[in-house]
Amino acid sequence: MKENDIVTLINLKQEYKNKNLYLNANGIILKIFPYGKLQILFFNDKILGDYAVINVDENDIKKQDFSLPLNFVNEMKNSNRLKEKNIYSKQKFQTLNFKECDKVELIVEDKKYTKYGLHKGDVGYIAIDYAVSNEVLVDFPDLDENNKYYGETFSININDLKLVK
Repeated sequence: MKENDIVTLINLKQEYKNKNLYLNANGIILKIFPYGKLQILFFNDKILGDYAVINVDENDIKKQDFSLPLNFVNEMKNSNRLKEKNIYSKQKFQTLNFKECDKVELIVEDKKYTKYGLHKGDVGYIAIDYAVSNEVLVDFPDLDENNKYYGETFSININDLKLVK
C-alpha cells in the first residue's frame, strides 16, 4: 500500500468504534508510519461532508482496486484550504442519532424554518437516514382544508431536532 490509495476498513476494533468509525468505511491513506500503522482520511457516509483522520493498523484495511486521479492527488498535496483547516485534528466521526421514519420534534424557533411555516414543537418524520452538511430531510405531515393528508419535506439541521419516543 502507498499514500493516496483508497482503502476500506475490514476489521472494527474497539479503539475505532470509540471514534465512531464503522465497518466498511472508506478512506484515503495520508501517511504511512513504521510498524504497519497508517494515517487514513475516512469519509462518513452517514453524514456527507463529515470526515475523520484516524491511525489504523495496516491489517485492518483492504486496498481498493481503483485509485484517485493524479490531478486530485496533486490538488490535495498543494491545497492551502486543507492546511488552513488542519484536517488532522478531526479524529472522530459525528454520529447521526436518527434513522429513517424516526419521529422528531423541531426544538428551535428560527426564521430559516418559520418562513416555510415550521415552528418550534412541530413534529415530523425522518425521510432518509443520512445527512448532508449536518442537515437531514424531515417530512412534516399535515391536513389540508378538506382533511386530506399532505406532507412537505424540509432540510433540517440535526442539532435543531430531538427524537420523540
